[in-house]
Amino acid sequence: MGSQLTTLASSDIHRFERDGYVVVRQAFSPADALAMERRWWSELEGTHGVRRDDRTSWRQIPGDLKAAKRDPIQARILTGQVRGVFDDLLGKAAWSPPRDWGRAIVTFPEPGAWEVPTRLWHWDNLCDLHIDQPRALFVVSFIGSVAPRSGGTLILSGSPRLLIQQERRIPASQRGGSGTSLWERFHRSHPWLMALTGLAPSPADRTAAFMEGETIVEDVPLRVVELTGEPGDMVFCHPVIVHCRAQNRGARPRFMRIKQQLLTNEGRKLRSQEHT
Repeated sequence: MGSQLTTLASSDIHRFERDGYVVVRQAFSPADALAMERRWWSELEGTHGVRRDDRTSWRQIPGDLKAAKRDPIQARILTGQVRGVFDDLLGKAAWSPPRDWGRAIVTFPEPGAWEVPTRLWHWDNLCDLHIDQPRALFVVSFIGSVAPRSGGTLILSGSPRLLIQQERRIPASQRGGSGTSLWERFHRSHPWLMALTGLAPSPADRTAAFMEGETIVEDVPLRVVELTGEPGDMVFCHPVIVHCRAQNRGARPRFMRIKQQLLTNEGRKLRSQEHT
């Protein structure tokens, strides 16, 4: 991270280093976000028969939106403020603008009670590439409003610190493995994590147990955080943030973009060397 901050405050850097994420409100224009939302609705109607003004047509579509993934309007996300955040977290001249802003995800409301899930807690990038410093970011962009309990991605605050800490204890020659085996090793590393991920009996109130206070695991404070926000908001996460999809029990669909790995130039070079 750069020594001279251009956009973030020192408290934001502390939050990122401690908890693995930082929230930036109105990082890009809410009007641009809503313009994207209208195009998403147009694709939903034209391709899937899902109409904004007809709730009886609302249903979960297979996969993500395809046209929205490629839509040139997404270039408006890269504002001067967003560039400044990348500079502050990754270093000036350390990154290149992404070709796209990741998956275009829509999650429609479904009936039922909301609770902290037990399944599918995972991270998307190898720890080894980021063991001494983050060489990528995991970026969430809010296209529409996402209220509490309305499908916002759940992240495990503090998890990057714990994962990197655990990774450093493993000899370099023994690192790696399949995603499933790595996830399970992490899940089994502490009773609290086992309860979170369904490998041990759950507490009676999962929301209270996992979201309402921090639990210290290997000197790292952990807590489940629900990502909510308004159009134009963004969340910049460490690339090995542990996260999970959540149920949408709200009144409207969740419209979010998730860029799972925005690599620095060095990170892209090191990753290419690993595959040669």
